[in-house]
Amino acid sequence: MKHTDDDHAASSEAIKEHLREYGITADRHSIARDIDALNELFTIDAAAEIDDRDRLNYEIIYDTSKRGYKIIGRPHDFEELRLLAECVRASKFISQSQEEHLLTTIEDLCSESQIEELHNEVYLVGRNKTSNKYIMASMLKINQAIKAKRKISFKYLKYTLNDCSTQVARGGGKDYIRSPYKLIINDGNYYLLAYDSEKGSMMTYRLDRMQGVEIVNQPRDGATSYDKIDMRTYTQRVFSMFGGEDKFVSIRFTNDLLDTAVERFGNGEEVFYRPDDKGHFVVSAHVEISKQFYAWVCGFYNKAKIINPPEVVEGMKNFLNEISNRYESE
Repeated sequence: MKHTDDDHAASSEAIKEHLREYGITADRHSIARDIDALNELFTIDAAAEIDDRDRLNYEIIYDTSKRGYKIIGRPHDFEELRLLAECVRASKFISQSQEEHLLTTIEDLCSESQIEELHNEVYLVGRNKTSNKYIMASMLKINQAIKAKRKISFKYLKYTLNDCSTQVARGGGKDYIRSPYKLIINDGNYYLLAYDSEKGSMMTYRLDRMQGVEIVNQPRDGATSYDKIDMRTYTQRVFSMFGGEDKFVSIRFTNDLLDTAVERFGNGEEVFYRPDDKGHFVVSAHVEISKQFYAWVCGFYNKAKIINPPEVVEGMKNFLNEISNRYESE
């Protein structure tokens, strides 16, 4: 399992040397007999009682091109394991210690050469991993509360200028009481979509900033607000996870930004694309208006322009004026 895979085989001589380390004497014929016995065990009737049923699909074959034995029929394809490993590495909501534990679990399913390949594969730049080691426990409590339709309490953390390496509780350490509805992954972070009874609206909270999550013995509220949300398009409409007022917006882009627009807005039933002239197209879609949305449009400089509705165009002008005013000489 550890020394062979689809691309690597172990010769009879290598197997003999390995067994010799355990004080076992073997020859080519006894190795072949033992491998036949192992293959018979792997293919035994599934109804039979054996301790390691996960290995029933394995098979050891002799690879004539590599002149050695190798195991095939692993339960997980290496490309799938590679993808899982990279997802773990790229996830901001997984702490460094949790990342190491999960990668070790994935590596247990690989051969030694595959583990080396996993280590050498990808270098991810600029990963800001969470320092919250209890995010998995928070997820468990939240999922239990969602299933039971109960509220949760937690402290919500923030950084301060006095110490940017640790977080402190917002609001003087007060408990946030919220009605949880959905966990969302957006831009590598985990968010909780929950109802704030005081504000009477749905809000989002970063899981790595939540501390001391507990289930509150109170029925959750906000079902009507949650039912109005189309979860299929929610993260495409919300340009920051704080959201804003929902508007049907039309934006004029240069043609080279079509891929960017489709990645941002999708191509669902309520998203419309049309050519505008030879060099431009217009996309119309629902957007929750926020300063982050205006900033996103600004990032395209003169290649994008909001054209409808008038109040959103006016909002963009005000946004630009506010920025410009900050740079006016006093």
